[in-house]
Amino acid sequence: MKAAIFKGVNIISLEEITPPSLPEKGIIIKVKAAGICGTDVRIYRGKKMVTPPKIIGHEFAGEIVEVANDLQGFSIGDRVLVEAIIPCGNCYACRRGEMNICTGRQTLGYEYNGGFAEFVAIPKEAISAGCVIKIPDSVSYEEAAVCEPAAACINGNSKIDDKLRESLLVAGDGPVGLIHTQLGKIRGFEKVILAGTDDEKLKIGKELGADETVNVNDESLSSFIKEKIDEEGIECVVIANNNKSSLDECLPLLKKGGEAIIFAGYKNDESIEINLNFIHYKEIKIKGSSGHSVKEMKKAVELLEKGKLNLQKIITHRLNIDDVVKGIQMKENLVGIKHIITF
Repeated sequence: MKAAIFKGVNIISLEEITPPSLPEKGIIIKVKAAGICGTDVRIYRGKKMVTPPKIIGHEFAGEIVEVANDLQGFSIGDRVLVEAIIPCGNCYACRRGEMNICTGRQTLGYEYNGGFAEFVAIPKEAISAGCVIKIPDSVSYEEAAVCEPAAACINGNSKIDDKLRESLLVAGDGPVGLIHTQLGKIRGFEKVILAGTDDEKLKIGKELGADETVNVNDESLSSFIKEKIDEEGIECVVIANNNKSSLDECLPLLKKGGEAIIFAGYKNDESIEINLNFIHYKEIKIKGSSGHSVKEMKKAVELLEKGKLNLQKIITHRLNIDDVVKGIQMKENLVGIKHIITF
């Protein structure tokens, strides 16, 4: 089979290798679609530690082609997506039901071989954790592959206090920003404002439900919010980009009792200064959001099946396995929105 193998910093080798063997109590999936993620860029550039050689790719869906004889509940031909994060089930986070921040988790595409290959083996640990999820015929393999970032956004959206319903600012017009825009409308916010730097992406955001869009290269975000939304500010902001200056700019826009969801990851040494009285007197809440779990993956499938979430709109590039590096570089250089490897 063809596989894109991470061999070291800036080295991904496309090779013909032997397909994986069927694991004990596991399955083999023929990959139909795999998404390229910002984390894949960081792995490629040596900014996230993955021990080579490793087949990366943690956003994927496909068809089951082999099932262990003693495994119940799955059949050859089942259409499935995979929750790549395999929780340990035993740590304090798992005991609280927060599998997304499991301290002993392993991940397909990091510790296990992932989806940038024609076939991928799913171990029994993932099966027993419920990480293999069947998808209905109405959900395409491409959409199923994009359920991974959608699940992460659903996790972030779940952090928002139910009392907040007036205004949501989504800071970032990439794929996660466009998903957060839709989730904000699904949640019932009266006004969802999408801020970004690309007019074409902002246009798509408008088509996906944003009530207002603002290009921060052309207009002051602060002035826009205070003049066109509410002079007191906004109720909630989701930081859907990893530009620290965006966080610095957005936090002061929160009104009393407002919340900031820090969705993006930053460099390890990045920090910000916050006026503690701003947090104290205005009762501002700052919350982190990381990863997802089986629960959020199933919710993403449900929203797709009901037609409430549009993921096709954010898929701008479809590539074959030979073009994995090209796709990673496109992602790195912000060319397009979502890039899918199709098989």
